[in-house]
Amino acid sequence: KPQQTPAGLLFQSDSIKPPSVVDDVIGENELDNLIPKDDDNMTELVTPPESDFFIPQVKLHDGDGMKRKRVLVLCTGGTLTMAPDPEKGGSLSPVQGALTEFMKKSMLELQNEKMPDVVVHEYTPLLDSSDMGPPDWSLLAKDIKANYLYFDGFVVLMGTDTMAYTATALSFMLENLGKPVIFTGSQIPLAEPHTDARQNLIMALIFAARDAPISEVTIFFHDKLIRGCRSTKVNTGELHAFDSPNLLPLATTGISIKENEHLILPPARGVLRVHTRMDTRLLTIRLVPGFDDKILRHLIRAGAESGTLRALVLQLYGTGNAPSVKEEFIECLKEATELGILVVAATQCHIGSVMMGHYATGRALERAGVVSSNDMTMEATACKISYLMGRGDLSRDEIADLMTVSMRGEVTHTDALPPPPFSSAYQRGRLKGKYFY
Repeated sequence: KPQQTPAGLLFQSDSIKPPSVVDDVIGENELDNLIPKDDDNMTELVTPPESDFFIPQVKLHDGDGMKRKRVLVLCTGGTLTMAPDPEKGGSLSPVQGALTEFMKKSMLELQNEKMPDVVVHEYTPLLDSSDMGPPDWSLLAKDIKANYLYFDGFVVLMGTDTMAYTATALSFMLENLGKPVIFTGSQIPLAEPHTDARQNLIMALIFAARDAPISEVTIFFHDKLIRGCRSTKVNTGELHAFDSPNLLPLATTGISIKENEHLILPPARGVLRVHTRMDTRLLTIRLVPGFDDKILRHLIRAGAESGTLRALVLQLYGTGNAPSVKEEFIECLKEATELGILVVAATQCHIGSVMMGHYATGRALERAGVVSSNDMTMEATACKISYLMGRGDLSRDEIADLMTVSMRGEVTHTDALPPPPFSSAYQRGRLKGKYFY
């Protein structure tokens, strides 16, 4: 598919000098030598170890005469940028430059002194979100890094179909994020008079430029700001397109903005580190009653022999149950773990969590070496595995241990999961009032 070109540095000013990202003692060529170069399946760390370099904490508006916040809008395409194309039978297609023109001429709200200064970059070509994948996620991460010191916040506009995957991936790619990165889009094209794009874009800009920002990768849609790595698309025909099944929204909008402050992650404790490579050698399978074990066994053996399969995600029934009477199935999963393949159990349910040890079927999976995904979405499960495998410095067992550890707020701590059915009053009482990020 056509490759989008990087945005690069998008802020230039004659009145201030761009702050240096690396220490003056170390040149750019030496910096490149310090970045680990692994094979194609490894993650390349864009920033060096924290102990060697320091990003200066330079205020954005010192000496440039600016009082308003500054927000960078990165537009990759999607329904928001589309209009009917007569050459394609009237089907919707992205229109290059339409967003920039609309924001310049039609969005009078941007002239309000309470709104931030906005810089817009439209990638070429604009893409349908179904065509976006890890290379495009990496491009976004690199462009955010290149402009990190020059903007107060970032808004990413894209299609809704894979927005939850992209926001989840960016959550893991942007380690120690100290500024808001907000994804949004629309269900109705910008060219339509009843579009939802205008409200979504304005509120995303407001959240990106608040005095007390929520410095996470998030999605704003309709009236909710939800954590990116907790999001999933739930509706194709209504304006409430996204939900956060196992976590309340970080904020909701109405007459005023209401935050769930106890859910917001604490500030980052280190400098921004950007991971740009994902190892996508994983397979997800949704179980249905009566499936053939032999197909799964062939997939596992062929993938292990060729090196094209490192992780297998199984969408199981209920709280992570599978047919324990099918001994061949359990043996197949045990064989996969012995071959070095990470096997992860997820639930087919929209709300709830995997509880591996509650039923006998779950215990059989545990004995076979299957790892729980707890209450992560499928998007978070897949992207987290890809990120951890792509780092290149973790073994299979270490990745398995990290699956239930919250790294970006993507999973509920095991001790904070709701008690299982038929639990005692003591079990329910010991969890009351506990909050975990």
